[in-house]
Amino acid sequence: MADETKEAASEKTVVIGSGAAMSASGGHAVVIAQPRPVAPPILPKVSRRGVVIVGFWSALGLMLAGIGYTIVDMLYPRGIIPFEREIVVGTVDSLVPGKPVKIVDAKTWLVMMDAETARRNNGQEGAILALYQKCPHLGCSVPWREDVTREDERSGESYTGWFLCPCHGSTYSAAGVYVFGPAPRSMDTFLVTITDGKITVNTGKRTAGTTSNGARGVLPG
Repeated sequence: MADETKEAASEKTVVIGSGAAMSASGGHAVVIAQPRPVAPPILPKVSRRGVVIVGFWSALGLMLAGIGYTIVDMLYPRGIIPFEREIVVGTVDSLVPGKPVKIVDAKTWLVMMDAETARRNNGQEGAILALYQKCPHLGCSVPWREDVTREDERSGESYTGWFLCPCHGSTYSAAGVYVFGPAPRSMDTFLVTITDGKITVNTGKRTAGTTSNGARGVLPG
């Protein structure tokens, strides 16, 4: 009986935390400890008003930055090509006699005169003209109107196909010769050169239009 009491006294059980208890003999205690739980971080409280204020100033700052960038970009444009220069506008075989072609880069109407255009404007059949697209009156862009029939006041002949200013009605023949309206003169012309079938328009060489525009045409070759 005494031996059993000694054996019971020599066995100790120690429990720490919520872990399971284990026994050890020889007077030694076995401790099983559970790790302490880590507390979650405490985040600062953000009010709705604070969010609105931050959003407002951020949006305002972005808007002002965009406006500033746009102004600077307009004041200091990049990559601008000067207008007054020599421009290769096409080839002779791409033109159809009596059918003006708009050349956007050169702001030009390129015209190869057919027999009728040459006769009406004292030119040569097959000659090529480069007409500045701006009306000499107030600078409006003048379109070619193949569907318009008018009387040519120079001869009393009526026919279809005119340059007709949409702003104030100034009317010009297929060679850019003035026939009607408030314009002070005929459409201006650019210098044309033809080399190996390639047509070059020099927009830096502009001549005021006159009734002799047709004679300014350049023959290929």
